[in-house]
Amino acid sequence: MDFSELADYFDKIENISSRLEMTVILAELFEKAKKEEIKHIIYLSQGILGPNHIALEAGLGEGLIEQGLAKANGYSKEEIKKSYKELGDLGLVSEKYSKKKKQQALFSEKLSIKKVFENFVKMSNLEGKGSQESKLKMFAELLNSASPKEAKYIARIPLGNLRLGAGDPTLMDSLATNYLSEFIKNKKIVKEIEAELKEKKAGGTRKSEEKRKEEFERKAKARIRVMIETRFNIHSDLGAIAEKLKEKGLKGLNDLQITPGTPIRPTLAERLPTAKEIIEKIGKCVVEAKYDGFRLQVHKKGNEVTIFSRQSENMTDMFPDIIKAVREQIKGNEVIFEGEALAVNEITQEYFPFQVTIQRRRKYDIEKKAIEFPLKLFVFDIMFFNGTNWMEKPFIERRKKLESMITKGPLIEPTKSIFTENPEEIEKFFLENVESGLEGIIAKDPKAEYIAGARKYSWIKLKRSYKGELNDSVDVTIIGYFEGKGKRTQFGIGGVLTAAYDSETDSFKSIAKIGTGMTEEILKELEAKLSKIKEKNKPARVESGIEPDFWVKPEYVIEVRADEITKSPTHLAGNENGQGYALRFPRMIKFREKKPEESTTVKEIIQMFEKQGNVALKDA
Repeated sequence: MDFSELADYFDKIENISSRLEMTVILAELFEKAKKEEIKHIIYLSQGILGPNHIALEAGLGEGLIEQGLAKANGYSKEEIKKSYKELGDLGLVSEKYSKKKKQQALFSEKLSIKKVFENFVKMSNLEGKGSQESKLKMFAELLNSASPKEAKYIARIPLGNLRLGAGDPTLMDSLATNYLSEFIKNKKIVKEIEAELKEKKAGGTRKSEEKRKEEFERKAKARIRVMIETRFNIHSDLGAIAEKLKEKGLKGLNDLQITPGTPIRPTLAERLPTAKEIIEKIGKCVVEAKYDGFRLQVHKKGNEVTIFSRQSENMTDMFPDIIKAVREQIKGNEVIFEGEALAVNEITQEYFPFQVTIQRRRKYDIEKKAIEFPLKLFVFDIMFFNGTNWMEKPFIERRKKLESMITKGPLIEPTKSIFTENPEEIEKFFLENVESGLEGIIAKDPKAEYIAGARKYSWIKLKRSYKGELNDSVDVTIIGYFEGKGKRTQFGIGGVLTAAYDSETDSFKSIAKIGTGMTEEILKELEAKLSKIKEKNKPARVESGIEPDFWVKPEYVIEVRADEITKSPTHLAGNENGQGYALRFPRMIKFREKKPEESTTVKEIIQMFEKQGNVALKDA
C-alpha cells in the first residue's frame, strides 16, 4: 500500500468524531493491508514506531522538524516557526508549505508505508556525533517525495501524535470486524448466540430479521474482540497480534503466548471504603501492605532481566540494583513477577514518600541516585515460572510460589501480609501500615486467578485517603491547562483541566479544574511536561464543556483528592440530561505512573457519587 493511501484513510479518521464510523474506516484499512505492512499501520495508528516496551523514538523534536520543513520547502526556519505559532500543529504547517514549495527535489520517489516507517526506525537507531544531521537529511528526503497530505502525517509521526483519536479499544474493535465471517463458521458458537437472541425475543417484542441480524453480528464481534483483547493482555503488542491474524486468521492468536521480555497488562484493583465491606464482598482473604512506589513487572530469562513499568514502558536501565538482586535472589530460569519498588532509608528502615522514590526514574546519574536512594522491591504476584502459566492458578497458590522462589537477601522480599476474615484484624493491619508510611492495604481473593488488564473485585484496595470526606482519592487525566496569573505568571501555568476515562466510548470527559495542591516544584514540572504536548485544537478523544488556554494530548495522570463529587452543568463526565459530575474543591496530590486509560472511570465516579449520599450542590 502506498503511503498516500494510508494518509487518505488517516484524513478520513481525523475528520470524524463518531467512534462507530472510525471503527468502520479502520476495519476497511486493516482489511486492505498486506501481511508485511499491517504491523506498521497498527503502530502508526497508535502514534508509535513499535510496541511500547521497545520504546523506539525518532529523536526529532519540534526544533528539528521545523528545520527539516524549512530545508525541504525552501523557507526560513523563522517563517516555519511563525506558521506553527498560528496553526498550533506542525502537521498542518508541513501540509501548508508542501503546497507552495520554493524548491523541487532533484530526486523523488513514490512513498510506501514500509519506506516511511523504516526511515523513522533508522532515525531512532542513530546516535552520537553527526546523528542529528543524518536524521534531518532522512526526514527532508521523505518530505521531498511527499504530497501535501503525506507531508502532514510525516511531520506528525516523530511527535507521536497523529491526532486520529483512535485508542487501543477502537483498534481492537476494528480488527474484530474483519474476522466475523471466519468466526461464524463455528456452528457451536452460532447456536450459542442464536440461543441468546431467542431468550431476548421471548421476553420482548418480535424483532425484524434485519434487526436480528444486526444484533447477532454485534454479539459475534464482541466475542471476537474479547478473544483479541485476551491475547493483548498477555502479549501487549497489537502490531504482532494484527500480523498473526493476517497470517493465520483467528487461530493465529494461539501462537501468541506469555513470553519473557514481552509485558503482560497488569491486573487492577477495585476499591471499597471499609474492611467490613471487603469481607462481605470476598470473604476470607489475603491482605497485603500497599506500597507507594513504582509498580514493576520483572522478566527474568536466564541471566537476562527486563523491567517494565505498569504502562509497559521498558525501565531496565534505571534499576541496576534491582537487576543485580533479581539475578541473586530469584530462583528459576524463566520468571515473570510483579512487585512495588520504593526508596528506603537504610539507617532508620523507614519508607521514603513517593516524591523521593520518583527521583530514581531518570536517564542520567543513575548509579549516583541508586546509592543515594536505595530501593527495596516488595513482590506481590507471579505470572509465569519455567514454562508454566501461573496466572490461571488461585492467588493462594501463587502467593506460596512467589514466597518459595525468593531467596534471602537485602533488596527483594514478599509483601507483608495476613490471612483473615476478621474486619477488625484488617483495620488493625491497615493502621499499622499507614503508621509506617505506607499507602494502606490491598485485599485479595485467595481463589481468584490473575486477570490481566482488568479491574475486578478479586483485588480490593483500602487506602489512607479513604478517611477524607470523599471516600477515595481519584486518578484523573490532564486534558488542558490555564496560563498562570499573579504569582503563578512566572511558571506559565496556573491550573489544569482534567478528565475521567469513559471506557464505553474510549474517550476522556472533563471532571475538574485544579489549581490547588501544587508546589512550585510541581508547577515547574507541569509546565515542562505540558508545554511539549500542548495543542491549539481539542484532541479527538477529549470531551469538555470548559475550554482551557491550551489543550493537551491525554498523556499525564495525576492523583487528586476532593471534598466530594457533585452534579455539574459544565463538566461532561457522566453527562445525562445536561448534567455531568465534578470534583468539589479538588487538590492535586502527585503524578501517577499510569496510562490515561487507567485513570478513574466515569462509571467509578458515578458509583462513588452514589456511595457518598447523592450530595448535589448548585455550583460545581
